[in-house]
Amino acid sequence: MAKDENLEKRLEKLLDAPGTRVVLRQDWLESERGWGIRPDGYSLHVNEEDRDRFVEEYWARMPDEVPESYSRPDGSAYPHEVDLRTYAEVTRSDCGVRRG
Repeated sequence: MAKDENLEKRLEKLLDAPGTRVVLRQDWLESERGWGIRPDGYSLHVNEEDRDRFVEEYWARMPDEVPESYSRPDGSAYPHEVDLRTYAEVTRSDCGVRRG
């Protein structure tokens, strides 16, 4: 077995091990013309700066005119426990991950 394969297997085993880490969770709402407002998942972030950047980048991708439907943050971000695999995904992301 190659050295890199061994490392990958050890990493997979570690990520599946019991344990949790804390990240910030930002809930989202979807507004849709004619339908109203409903929950639209959440995003996970390492810190407030990443959360702020994630939201800024989301709004920067929006058109100048109000679209038929769009998402928006719902309230403030709050601490949220995640498993090690999810924590690794969040820390490797640019500024957070979105979950439906």
